[in-house]
Amino acid sequence: MPTEERTTKGTERCATHPSRLTVGTCDVCGRPLCVECAVPVRGRVLGPECLSEVLGDDVPAAPVPRPWRRSRAPVDRMVGAALAVAALATLFPWTRFSTGSGFAGGWAFEVRWSMLTASVAVTGLVLWFVFGRRPSVARTIAIVAGTLVAVGSLLAALNPPPFTKPALAPWIALAAGAAAAVLGGYATARSPAPHV
Repeated sequence: MPTEERTTKGTERCATHPSRLTVGTCDVCGRPLCVECAVPVRGRVLGPECLSEVLGDDVPAAPVPRPWRRSRAPVDRMVGAALAVAALATLFPWTRFSTGSGFAGGWAFEVRWSMLTASVAVTGLVLWFVFGRRPSVARTIAIVAGTLVAVGSLLAALNPPPFTKPALAPWIALAAGAAAAVLGGYATARSPAPHV
């Protein structure tokens, strides 16, 4: 069959993948083939079903599919690092003296804004690790946790316990929470739409 006859018009669809346009037809059975299905063999285009008819015992074994494993994108790793910095910031003094001025100053037994920041930062980091294989969920967690950490840190810095001043840790947690929220939003906006 001449090459001109093998090429197809742009409206024909693959027999195996109806959502895809064809790039040619099988030289053996004449089925329309998409890019994935078309296998060039010795100057001919064949479909996967007709390979054994032409090649006989020389048919290569089908590749063994590897288990699905997705590594984190660099921006997702930066989101995790920002959440980790926010969680670590709760271990430093949150005030210059009195309540919250020692180790783990963000953690307190009384109700304070720093407790919101500390609990959300640690919970957000843990959930980010748990849902790491599902980037859309992990990014949503980062946006929500980062926003709550930033708001809690700002309120803790602006409203310290009576007769104290805020230390550096609330400002570090504020920057880290804001970075996690912004990077999570950026990664969500840049992620490609899922294929159907």
